[in-house]
Amino acid sequence: MTEGRIVAHAVSPHTPRMANPDGAPDFLAGVMAGAREMGEVIRSFQPDLWVVHSTHWVTTFNWYVTHQAWHDGMCVGEECPDLIPGIDYSIQGHPEFAAALSTAIEEAGFPGGQSRTLNHRFDYGSYVPLVYLDPEFSLPVVLLGCCVMADIGECMAVGAAVAQAAKESGKRIVFLASTALSHRLVRGPDRWPSDNEQKQDQTFINLLCSGNVEQAQRQFSDYARAVTAEMGGRNLATFLGTLDNDTQYHGRQYGTYGQSSGSGNVSILLTESTE
Repeated sequence: MTEGRIVAHAVSPHTPRMANPDGAPDFLAGVMAGAREMGEVIRSFQPDLWVVHSTHWVTTFNWYVTHQAWHDGMCVGEECPDLIPGIDYSIQGHPEFAAALSTAIEEAGFPGGQSRTLNHRFDYGSYVPLVYLDPEFSLPVVLLGCCVMADIGECMAVGAAVAQAAKESGKRIVFLASTALSHRLVRGPDRWPSDNEQKQDQTFINLLCSGNVEQAQRQFSDYARAVTAEMGGRNLATFLGTLDNDTQYHGRQYGTYGQSSGSGNVSILLTESTE
């Protein structure tokens, strides 16, 4: 078996106004361009699949993973049906890796779960980033739910379980946290986060882009509270948990940091440093 690992650790937004690239507002142009560029870089690594961790597949007690071989359905933005009234999709799953991930989560001591229902539908947080990162849906996708009973520490530990599953499965994985950074929502799609929230978002971005993973992890709980991070920062915490403190990373921001109804949105990629 070839040595598996996470070849790309990514964060990318999913504001529903991006669901239709042709109809998206101009203020998101730099955000969308960054997601497209990051996707091209990620696909050049020739990964085997995406693991997408969206803030909008909310689970209560268990860490559910999609085990379906294929996903055919329609994505609807239930909270904003005027923006996402229904988009058909057909996306390959990866049951083999899903099984490895469920096992790794349970072996780490956390309650796992398997979504095997043929009626499972991609939430827009799972679907929208892939429109830019992998517009041909060329790679299989496994979805990981966002467990609201989990605190920041548990989320980081589950992130480490994703890395362990990649290693044991022999697969080259892209882990994607589909989330905003600051997320104190207000009415008005072109409204920015507060100056202080933008400043703290930028500090967090700079830590990641400098590869200072340990400091980002250590300061994360305070940061997440200060900016009202989306889903309490759970998805960003899982992302941070996929990173190994003994590994040197190269980080890069793609495109611009942009607003959407008071939230801060950006695409960031961390890969193992070759230096």
